[in-house]
Amino acid sequence: MRGYRYGYAMHPKLREFLLYTGVNLSATIVDYTMFLTLTHVFGWPILQSAISYTITTFLNYGMTRTFVFRHGLSPKKEHRRFLEYLGTNLIGLLITAVVIWVTVHEMGLKPFFGKTISVLTCFVSLYYVRTRIVFGKDTAAA
Repeated sequence: MRGYRYGYAMHPKLREFLLYTGVNLSATIVDYTMFLTLTHVFGWPILQSAISYTITTFLNYGMTRTFVFRHGLSPKKEHRRFLEYLGTNLIGLLITAVVIWVTVHEMGLKPFFGKTISVLTCFVSLYYVRTRIVFGKDTAAA
């Protein structure tokens, strides 16, 4: 029986969510490590943040496509799927900015807590959008 190990079968959506969590956690660690290393060596944290974010976007897409949503993808062309993924990153950037503005500037929370809330909000929001639109099974071909 496929997916059956140790006397139980994991629900496919739970498996997908756990894989998505692992991939995003891995990408976050790579992004943060790259950012800190580049900033330490070269300075210019805004530039290094843009570089690490860009590289991690490609890495995250590749890992998400390969390990999380590898079966039953919609019949979309790969370039369309990637452009939609980039669009979700822009949505994530907007969500992050809004959440940090509200939590830090309006609510008076420390930046660490604002960032943590924004990361969790983005994670859940983008998982929903990516499973429905980017990697969704019911989307029409392009």
